[in-house]
Amino acid sequence: MKPALSLIAALAFVLSACGGSSSDSSSSIPGLKSDTNVALLSRGASASSSHNSSDANNLIDDNNNTYWTSASGQKIVVDFGSVEKIKSIKLTRQAASAAIGSNPDILIELSTNGSNYTASNLSVVTGGIACTNLTTSITTMSCTMAERDTRYIRITSQNGRAYDFIELEALATK
Repeated sequence: MKPALSLIAALAFVLSACGGSSSDSSSSIPGLKSDTNVALLSRGASASSSHNSSDANNLIDDNNNTYWTSASGQKIVVDFGSVEKIKSIKLTRQAASAAIGSNPDILIELSTNGSNYTASNLSVVTGGIACTNLTTSITTMSCTMAERDTRYIRITSQNGRAYDFIELEALATK
């Protein structure tokens, strides 16, 4: 057996003897932190109202077959229950165009206290919380940013627009 293959075989044996597998993620190593979607662990989502009586918690249920339908001017707020160090946000919606800029159709804001919110550059292009990596498409908006203390994420449909929001992902290192 070649030396590299011997090492791989030995590693596979050790992992299986410890109850692991070679496909285990790094999050299974005690003490090692990994990215966690804290939206899934949140206290839930609440909405000022909805169109078609859709449940606000559909936004954070990790099910791409459910959604929350907004009405223009209405807000949905996700409460993590405690302050988390958010480093990435991704919002998935049914295919629909959405203007961004100084008067965005979808406004995404973050807060530590539920009273004072700061807009993410995911929705507003200048000012707000800067994205180090920004991606937008007909169905997704995502922003990677410097870690930001956040307890609440608020999403507002504006400008007479309504959307079917499928899923919110908010990554924090835990």
